[in-house]
Amino acid sequence: MTAVLDVDSHEMAPLELWGELFGEEIARRVDEVGFEIHSRARANPLSVPGLVADTTPITQETVWRLKGASAPSAIDLRRRPDVLDEMGITRQLVFPTFGLFALILVNDPDAHAWLGFDPGRVDGRQLGRMAVAAHNDWAADITRSTSDRVRPVGIVLTDTSVAEMVRQARSMVERGIRALMIPANVPPAGASPANPDLDPFWRFAAEADVPVTIHLGTDFGFLASSAWSKGVEVFHPSDKSTVELPIEPYRATTIHFCAENLISTMVLGGVFERHPTLRFGAIELAAGWVGPLAERLDCWAEGQFRSRLDGTLSMRPSEYLARNVRVTPFYFEPIARYFERHRELSSVYCYSTDYPHVEGGKDSRALQEAALAQAPSGAKEQFFVTNGELLLPA
Repeated sequence: MTAVLDVDSHEMAPLELWGELFGEEIARRVDEVGFEIHSRARANPLSVPGLVADTTPITQETVWRLKGASAPSAIDLRRRPDVLDEMGITRQLVFPTFGLFALILVNDPDAHAWLGFDPGRVDGRQLGRMAVAAHNDWAADITRSTSDRVRPVGIVLTDTSVAEMVRQARSMVERGIRALMIPANVPPAGASPANPDLDPFWRFAAEADVPVTIHLGTDFGFLASSAWSKGVEVFHPSDKSTVELPIEPYRATTIHFCAENLISTMVLGGVFERHPTLRFGAIELAAGWVGPLAERLDCWAEGQFRSRLDGTLSMRPSEYLARNVRVTPFYFEPIARYFERHRELSSVYCYSTDYPHVEGGKDSRALQEAALAQAPSGAKEQFFVTNGELLLPA
């Protein structure tokens, strides 16, 4: 394969360099708050004292096995094309690390507990919005100054009006950004994603040929209570927990709830019917849930609600998933089993490195190539190349 596509990677500048990359004002504000993130983000740490530059040599060992801010091009995205050459990757989406921190501040009601700050002294939402704007400025600058093979993702805040969402998206597209992400945990503009009032946003993304994505770390606060895992020893976050994901059994097996909710409303509410060219990605939220979701949606749409959905859907729900939606499995998931069990969804599963985050695993390409050795014919080409084209169009 000579055209491997990677639909999930990250920048990973430590907070000590945030001023250099994202602006001295935001760095000063973060420093004043005094976030307790040294101990809370044990893996993918936001703070790496002593790291002052992106100088690690680009080798097979460093690009496939080294994780964190010291990995080559974790900080300086101008080096990323050389990293892609070493990895044998043609194009790559680059999601935020700094920007995910910002989105947690904006959208997670428990952000103060997870990031460690006094909500009575600090307006986390205001600081988060400022940081999102700084990320988007950085993404636009990288887009202008780096190869089109490297595509930073812009963040659209949705706790606002539809018109403002469209304005944000248009501003980023006009600055060259070729992919967008929205928070998964809040109804956009206070409405169902399938509400026709949201159509101007979906229409803009579809007509601009720009994918809309959701990503791990934007699902905090989706459930009305965070008590489901509290006080249970086996659900205590592990030493590998990150700002995106407090790794423990309960959270790991429920991270897809938010994505299922959003995508179900979009499919059954006719978003992909009204906007057939809309490109949508659910990133780093596992992939084993997609097949059962498709079966469930088809069952209800073709049975109990056939007459109600007549005039809203012209295809089976699973066909919209296959045409419009892409998801990324973790490197340890049984991806060949998904291709075998759900052949009608063979277009949905995409390769991602999560570079240089630890959740991406080491030698992920080799591991997943081996896992697909017994998959149906053509699955490997779909997984590594053609499926990702929906989110990384040429």
